[in-house]
Amino acid sequence: MKMEFRVYQLLYADSLIEESQSLYNYLQRMAKLPGEFGFDYCITNNVDFSNNVITFCFSEEYASDVNSVDDEKNLFTPDVSPYINTIMALDLQEKRLIVQNRDYPANNLNKHQTMTRMGLMLNNAFENVYNAVFNYIDTDREVLEEEFERAFENYRVSLLWVKVPNNRRFIPNYERIHEDDLLNENWITGWNQDQSDVQEILLKAPGRGGNGDLRLSPVARSLIKMFGSEVKQIDYWDDEENHYSISRDSLRRFVIRGVNLRTQPITVIDRLSVEIQARRDELRNFRGVEDL
Repeated sequence: MKMEFRVYQLLYADSLIEESQSLYNYLQRMAKLPGEFGFDYCITNNVDFSNNVITFCFSEEYASDVNSVDDEKNLFTPDVSPYINTIMALDLQEKRLIVQNRDYPANNLNKHQTMTRMGLMLNNAFENVYNAVFNYIDTDREVLEEEFERAFENYRVSLLWVKVPNNRRFIPNYERIHEDDLLNENWITGWNQDQSDVQEILLKAPGRGGNGDLRLSPVARSLIKMFGSEVKQIDYWDDEENHYSISRDSLRRFVIRGVNLRTQPITVIDRLSVEIQARRDELRNFRGVEDL
């Protein structure tokens, strides 16, 4: 159970900390705004402020696909328009905007519209508190193969998905695929001489309730040790049989475990605030430009 967040970088040379209390107070007082086709949106009053982190819920009304039946005429009538929540946070110390990465199944909602609406409300707040426009850019985070290797070496692995290089596939002779020296030498020699046209390899082993472990597979170990290979996804299990899955996309997200879409927003807000404060070193690695 997890929730993924996109990270954006705020482009301000000056400190945002001094007026953080004022920004928090302003966001708490912001009114509901009318959107397209008469559907409202707002920042709910579940706003948390702790250690220069403001965490809140951005809520948007949408056209429901659910219908109810009129009791008197037995006719279908539209149900009350519900709201979709997107959890967000501003880390004013690290100058980062953290936004829940979610789908918008409703007919009148999408990620780009949500970001535009959110930007309008935060721009209003920043103009009033900081006398500046709300300015942010997308970020990226470098994904190192070592992150996948650590998971592979330390946990029971049930899935490994690897992109194979187009050029020569090479495992150095010093790598250990088999314990037996002669078998290890022959395996590496045979692997390095393989010229088959393979682009990706997906390996699976029994997961929950099973005892499959791809760490015991010489093919899996070879893929991890091979120069130029690119791990796309790895699924693994800890000692308590908790399941984890990491991919290149997920490593480019700020991931909070223990919550999901069915978790109450106030609980997610509290958990996100705590995680941001505890993982600021990780947040700094999400950047679009060098910090101002």
